[in-house]
Amino acid sequence: MRSLINFQAIIATFALGMLSTSAQENPPKPSTPNPTPTPTQKNTSKNGELKKPLPSTATSGNKYFIEQISQLRAEMEELKGAYNLQIRKMMALENEMKSLRLANEDLKRENTLRYASNKDIDELASKLMALDNNLRNDLKLTNRQIDEILKTVEKIVDSPVPSPTPTRNNPPPVKFKAREHVVRSGEFLSTILAAYNTAFKTEGLKGRVSQSQVLKANPGMKADRLLAGQRLLIPLPGQIK
Repeated sequence: MRSLINFQAIIATFALGMLSTSAQENPPKPSTPNPTPTPTQKNTSKNGELKKPLPSTATSGNKYFIEQISQLRAEMEELKGAYNLQIRKMMALENEMKSLRLANEDLKRENTLRYASNKDIDELASKLMALDNNLRNDLKLTNRQIDEILKTVEKIVDSPVPSPTPTRNNPPPVKFKAREHVVRSGEFLSTILAAYNTAFKTEGLKGRVSQSQVLKANPGMKADRLLAGQRLLIPLPGQIK
């Protein structure tokens, strides 16, 4: 709007300048007066003074300037219309450029997203291929291990089973004097023997009872596997050799 006002002011200034230049270069030509018959009576006023005739050149000069102003006004209107048309075209071009710029940005964004999607798909495909290769290798290794295990099982099945060697426990003496002991929780054979040997010494019995003698007196007993509530025979010193 400001540019339109400036443009109109420029056109008005230009028109006035052209008008003054044209008036200076082409002054209006005075019309040749027609001879008038000499009046029989003098133009006198009531006071007896002569009346001065009005000049005809002023009227023709005003008409000339009015025609020039009308012509310049018409040209200004044409220029204003052309200027407004150019402004509308420029606004349409500007809107079209904005639309093209937005379309270009949308296209760039779509291309960026499309490229990123394709890149992600390629990376995912490569990862899946690597995972598939790892699974195939693991499957081959597992099948190989299973084959080895099956071969080992077949060897074990085909090999003869060794017969267990019978354990020989020395039978206890037919008659020997002993004392019965009930195993308590947390007791060991060594602590039991130490307590009984101390008691035998206090009673005046000579000699000590060894662990092997206790095992002979209790066939099948294991010295490292005593159970709470188990009954043991502790032979007296010198009863079992």
